[in-house]
Order: sequence, then C-alpha cells, then structure tokens
Amino acid sequence: MSYFFFNGYYSYEMGLIVEEKSIYNGPKPDFELISAPGRDGDIILDHNRYKNVEVSYTVSFIGTKEKAAALRQWLCARADYGYLFDAEQPDHFRYAVFISQLNIEEVIQFVAAADSVTSIGAHAFEGCPVLEEVILGEDVTQIGEAAFTDCPRLMNVTLLSDTISANGAFPDDRMDWMLIRSALTERFRS
Repeated sequence: MSYFFFNGYYSYEMGLIVEEKSIYNGPKPDFELISAPGRDGDIILDHNRYKNVEVSYTVSFIGTKEKAAALRQWLCARADYGYLFDAEQPDHFRYAVFISQLNIEEVIQFVAAADSVTSIGAHAFEGCPVLEEVILGEDVTQIGEAAFTDCPRLMNVTLLSDTISANGAFPDDRMDWMLIRSALTERFRS
C-alpha cells in the first residue's frame, strides 16, 4: 500500500489512497554564478542549501463530509514546514508544506463504496457540486437521509445490494432522469 506521512498522520488515516506520486530528480543546490571583470571563470556564490522541489500525489479519497473537513484541517492547518515521508522512501524525510488550495467537496466526482462498507451516513455527500457517479457495493444495506441530495451533476447510481434502504437519500425531483441501476434490475434484463 502506498502512503505518505505528514504533520503527524498517515494519509490512509485521513481516507487518502495514494495512486501515484510525481517523480523528481532530487533537489538542486542553491547557488549563483557571478561574473567578475578581468577574472577567468565565474565566482560561485554557494547559499549552502537546496532549492525547494514540488512533490505531488494523485490520491483517491474515501470518507464523509466530516472526514473531508478533517482532511482539510490536517493539510491546511500549518503555515510552516512539517515532517513528510512516503512509503517509497520511509527512511528519507523532508520538511514540506501543503501549497495547494483544498476544497474537497468541490472535487469529489465519483463515489464507490468498498466491500467492507455497510452503510452511508445521513447527509454524507450532500452538497457535492461535481459528484457525477455513485457505485455502492453489495454489502451496503442502508443509505442515510439526504446522503446524495443537492448534488446537481449526479446522474448515475449503481446499487449492487439486493436489499437496501434508501428513503430520502436521493432527491425526489430528479429521480425521473437519474439513471439508477441495481442488482435486482440487472437480474431481469435479457
């Protein structure tokens, strides 16, 4: 499993699954070359440090709105450098700072529940403006009230459970054009 550790937490503790890490060649020394008239070659002024490098991780998020808020707090709370290492090089650490803007509710486009998930809490994904697709595994038997309401781009929902309770989980005014597939309807298709 790939992960990173930052500001006292592992990424998987915050619901992040690392899919890919950017590759970089290592930091460059920070120095400048100064030309001096009458001198052969440049003077090298060494700043005795390395230039910053940007490392990015492509991740998937598994969690609720509350977990997303905790994720934002974890990554954005510190304005100074924190301790960072990852699974590829656990013995090598660097000091890092999170520099991106993070509004996770605006970037969740796809929700898939793992096999171990048995329920989706009330209001769990309510108000995710770019959520487009939901796939819920066969172990999910309960979807809480308003779990997927106010998600204007949600068009495809796949329910793999034979028995599922989802009263009020989806917006009533959009049920006529939202594509909902379930294990029960799949069995009767020819």
